[in-house]
Amino acid sequence: MLSEIFEKDRLIRIAHNKLQNSIYYNPEIVTKIDNFLNCYAKFYDLSVDNVITIYNNFTYNYSIDIRDFLKTGKYPSELGVERVINRIDYDIFLIVSVVSTIHRHRIFNQLMQSSLGGSSDITLIGVGSGLEIEFLDRSSNRITAYDISISDFVKSKYTDVKIIEGYFDGTEYNLSKIYAIELVEHLSDPIKFLKLIYSSLIDGGQFFFTTATNVPQIDHMYNFPDMNDFESKLRDIGFDIETNNFIPHEYILSKLDASNNWFGVKK
Repeated sequence: MLSEIFEKDRLIRIAHNKLQNSIYYNPEIVTKIDNFLNCYAKFYDLSVDNVITIYNNFTYNYSIDIRDFLKTGKYPSELGVERVINRIDYDIFLIVSVVSTIHRHRIFNQLMQSSLGGSSDITLIGVGSGLEIEFLDRSSNRITAYDISISDFVKSKYTDVKIIEGYFDGTEYNLSKIYAIELVEHLSDPIKFLKLIYSSLIDGGQFFFTTATNVPQIDHMYNFPDMNDFESKLRDIGFDIETNNFIPHEYILSKLDASNNWFGVKK
């Protein structure tokens, strides 16, 4: 499906070509996304044109939120913007953006590489479309996945994963490896969540997660403008910071100074 999308939509094709020419391009990720998107579109009976329209509508609305953020310094949630997000629309945007933006491509490369090798019990917090599950190494790891709402697509596709529909409340202790990818910016109090993660890990247990800085999506609640301060808070909780990779967003026509950070921390 991706080849048809690139052929039909010039802007998505240009974005993908920019990704291909970057040092971060990984063709294995594109293959995984193509296969995943095919399964997702088939499950929900979406055509190539449907996918393109959904993606472009979402990016248009996001461009409005960027404009307002550049003017006010506030996220849509702070400005009282109300816009209902359809789960399928959001999923399509997130899926396609892995092959049309360098920063999301890098995040999923980190996700994939971090789960390779050895054998472990992995806890994933935040399932969404199921894409994060797809990029974890399920051949040698046992995965438990939490989300407050699990789609029929995820339930049918990942029968090899223990899926728990509900909040991760920290009552599962002695966990060895936890992931929360593109999640903490959706929380009003991420520090409280990070303390919960810390108490759930075994000594020496690892936690992999991302933060978002100046990314004014409609459902983002928390900004991370000061990484030095945030790292200090992580250490105050008790974490050792093993990895902090800065991942800038590269927008051609915007002065938005947006970025993600990929963290790997240990208890």
